[in-house]
Amino acid sequence: MQSCLPAVVGAMRPAESPVAGTPAGTVVVRACGLRVHGGTVTVAGSAPSAGEVAVFCRPVVTAPVVARRDGGVLAGAWLPDLVRLGELERHLGDGVIEAIVDETIAKGRLKPRQRRRLMSYPLVIRLMIAMTLMPDASYCEALRRLAGLLADIPFALEWHVPTGKVITDWRLPVPAGVMEEIFWQAAGPLIAGDEPPAVLLAGMMVLAADGMLVNLADTPANRAFFGCTGTAAEEGEGAAPFPQLKIVALTGRAGRATLGAITGQARAGEQTLLKRLVRRRPDLFAGRVTCFDRNFPGYDLIQAILHAGGHVIARVKEGISLGSEGGPDRGWLPDGSRLTWLNAPSGRKEDRLPVRVTEHNAIMPSGGGEEEVSETCTVITTLLDHQAAPADQVRDTYLTRWSASETTFGEDKTTITGAGNRTSGPVLRSGSPRLVIQEAWAWLTATQLARASAADALRSEHAAARALQRTDAAPVTADEESFTASRHHMIRSMTSAQVTGTSSLDALAAAADAAARAALHTLNVPGRQRHSRRAQKARPKFPHATATKTTVTGKPQVTVFAPGFY
Repeated sequence: MQSCLPAVVGAMRPAESPVAGTPAGTVVVRACGLRVHGGTVTVAGSAPSAGEVAVFCRPVVTAPVVARRDGGVLAGAWLPDLVRLGELERHLGDGVIEAIVDETIAKGRLKPRQRRRLMSYPLVIRLMIAMTLMPDASYCEALRRLAGLLADIPFALEWHVPTGKVITDWRLPVPAGVMEEIFWQAAGPLIAGDEPPAVLLAGMMVLAADGMLVNLADTPANRAFFGCTGTAAEEGEGAAPFPQLKIVALTGRAGRATLGAITGQARAGEQTLLKRLVRRRPDLFAGRVTCFDRNFPGYDLIQAILHAGGHVIARVKEGISLGSEGGPDRGWLPDGSRLTWLNAPSGRKEDRLPVRVTEHNAIMPSGGGEEEVSETCTVITTLLDHQAAPADQVRDTYLTRWSASETTFGEDKTTITGAGNRTSGPVLRSGSPRLVIQEAWAWLTATQLARASAADALRSEHAAARALQRTDAAPVTADEESFTASRHHMIRSMTSAQVTGTSSLDALAAAADAAARAALHTLNVPGRQRHSRRAQKARPKFPHATATKTTVTGKPQVTVFAPGFY
């Protein structure tokens, strides 16, 4: 049953219309007749007068006209050329994916496709990124959402959602390295070092390095290649329920940004993977301080970061010998830290690595009060100047590791829980190792771009207005934004904001900017206070730690519209 204004009934296609694929209600107008009035696009030269009846539509795409003899009007374009990732594409950059695909084809790593089919390489890459944010959607459903309003446009080259097998056949030729290259285009800091809640120590940005295991679809190929952890058997009786992929990532406290990552098999050592990342991308560590937990500290790893031009703060395990120089002060400094060293694998004294150590008592809440844990937490740093990095600042900086890495990993995994109709834990849905690695890079790219949009919203008028409503006028920070709400907003933008990626008219682009400014810079801040202090299964170590030593110093044509009656 159709319900609309009598004046536009004639514009609607009857069910027996010979114009195949033209949906009822599609409105087509000449682009040259469009005018922008205060962010609203009108067809005539002036805006409608008060009281006039008008049809309100959403601009979807501009394309050359293909006129049929029966009077039907089709769009002379190809849908895979028009699909974009909505808000995500704005932060990645329009044309980046096409440029990478073209370069890959030029190098012979991808076979060029001469015919225009239902899919294209850029479209399947965008689908991979989009589907990682839609754990409830199959391949076909994710592509339907990604195509959005474009799927209703009557194109001269008819398009429909292909089957899952067709999509998989298009995924297979795409090298995982293409997805990794797109990730590195998206990776990087999202918030400047002087904006809250960025962390600086001795004038350097503070990052966290940590590893996570991600469950994979349980297929023989995945289990044989990636393996699993926690059990002696890799397959058969007694083996873990899922094979797993290990990812070691470098994350930032500010905006929970992912600056770099590396993938490996389940039982790959975290230190080994991180050292490999340092060798491949030394610029990630240069001029920055990297924090990691007790599983990472090692002579070779720390030396690699130092040679890259960075510094380290790390907690060390019990039993690691940290000697002290002889003499009456035994290396103690005025801030309560002391100078020591890490022994070299060679055993030679001249190869020892000088570090500075701070020791703190862990105080954990218990019941109605606080109970001091009888464990001394030892933190080492390669920042030897106690005046540039006092012991209490080193301790507080190490504590930011939890929110930089653990919180980021937890939010990332919420986007894949239940993927592929799995019910036990976060599962990447791909069934072969090649596609798993491809999907993993797409996943890291999607979550990074979602956070980029959230960080951009912090500089919008909405964020400034919220700050003015506060008694202390404190600015809104990334910690207060909901990642889940941001993810849902990204999905909506793929479906509805196609004009930002497909229109070539300046007037439409201006209109899109004006109309979408508020929508695309959505500040997803819930009413409740996020990340408040509360009981949880796992919590950061020594949140209220105090030093045991005394501190002395302190983006001829027509425009096609989709109906949207309001």
